[in-house]
Amino acid sequence: MIHTANSTQMPSTRIRSIQYLRAVAAMSVVAFHASKRVEEGLSETAQGIFYLGHGGGDLFFVISGFIMWTIGCEAPRQPGDFLLRRAIRVVPPYWVATISWVTVLSLAGASWLVVTPTHLINSLLFVPHWSPTYPETFWPVLVPGWPLLFEMYFYALFALTLLFVPRWRLAILSFLLLFMIGAGVIFPSNIAAFQAYTSPLLLEFLAGCWIAELWRRGLAGLWLGVGLCAAGVLVLFFLAPMATADQTSWSRPLTFGLAGALIVAGCVALERFLPETRWLERLGDASYSIYLFHLFIVIALQHVWDALSIEPTAWSAGASILLCCGLASCLGLVLFYYVERPFQRRLLQFAYPKRKRPEVLTR
Repeated sequence: MIHTANSTQMPSTRIRSIQYLRAVAAMSVVAFHASKRVEEGLSETAQGIFYLGHGGGDLFFVISGFIMWTIGCEAPRQPGDFLLRRAIRVVPPYWVATISWVTVLSLAGASWLVVTPTHLINSLLFVPHWSPTYPETFWPVLVPGWPLLFEMYFYALFALTLLFVPRWRLAILSFLLLFMIGAGVIFPSNIAAFQAYTSPLLLEFLAGCWIAELWRRGLAGLWLGVGLCAAGVLVLFFLAPMATADQTSWSRPLTFGLAGALIVAGCVALERFLPETRWLERLGDASYSIYLFHLFIVIALQHVWDALSIEPTAWSAGASILLCCGLASCLGLVLFYYVERPFQRRLLQFAYPKRKRPEVLTR
C-alpha cells in the first residue's frame, strides 16, 4: 500500500497509478519469461513484443525511486528504522523463494543449476558476485532476484540521506548516485560488486525520485499525462528493442529506463483521472510475490507442455503464456494474503511491540 501523507496533492490516499504500474511491471516480466519457453510457436514480431517485458525490471526501479521519495522525503531522521522496515518488507519473501528454488530444483535433479555455499550465502545477503551457473553475470541463485541487489544498495544510499534535513536530501541522493555512476565510468573494474554499485541502472531510481518530487509540486493534467505516456510507449517500441539485457550497459537505462520514467510520470499525472480497479490494485499489492515466485509456474508449465508433446503453434504458445500469467497471479495473490502479509505483520509486531496494529508494508 502506498500512502502519501506528505503529498501536497493526495494526502493520506492510495496512489492507484503506481499500484497499477506495479502489476503491469510484474506481469510483463512473467509474460516475457513464459514466451521464452514457447518462442518456437511465436512469430518474430510476437517475440519482439514479448521481449519488451525485459523493461519490467526497469519500470520497477523507477517505481521504487518514486515510492521511496514519496514516503521518505519528509521522514524523521531515522535511517536505522527505515532500513529495518525495508528488510522486513523485502528479505523474508526473497529468502523463502530462493531456498524453495534451490530445494525444488535439487530434488528434481536440475543439473544445469550450479549452487555453491558461497553463491547461496552471497545471494541471500544481496551481495553482487559472479554466478557459477551464468559466469558472465552477477545473478543470484534465483535469477529474478537480481534487481534486489540494486534495490538494497539504493535503500542504503537513501538511508544515508535521512541523516540530513529534508530540503537537502534529494540533492545529496542525486550527488551520491551520479558520483557512483561516474566512478564506474572513470574506473572500470571486473569486480562484480563494483560493477553493480556503479551501474547506469541507478539512474532509473533517481528518475523515480525526481518524478515523485515533481508530482508533489503539482505534476498533473490529462493532456500532459497522455503525452508523457505516449512518449514512453514510443520509446519502448522503437528504441528499447535495440537495448541489451546487460545490467551494466548504458543502452538499458537510456531505452527501457527512459520509457519507464516517461510512463510513470504520465500515469501519476493522470492519477485523478484513473478509475478505481480493485483487481489491478490487488495485483499491485501482490506484485512482489508474483515476481519472486513466477518461475516456479513457468518451469512447471514447460514440463507439462513437454510431457503432453503439444505442437508449438501461435495458439498453443499464446495459451501457454496466458495460462502462465494467470497461474502466477493466483500463486502470488495466495502467497501475499496467506503467507507474506501475515508473516510480515508478525515481524512488525515483534519489531514494534508498542504499536497495537502495525501496518503491512505492501509498498
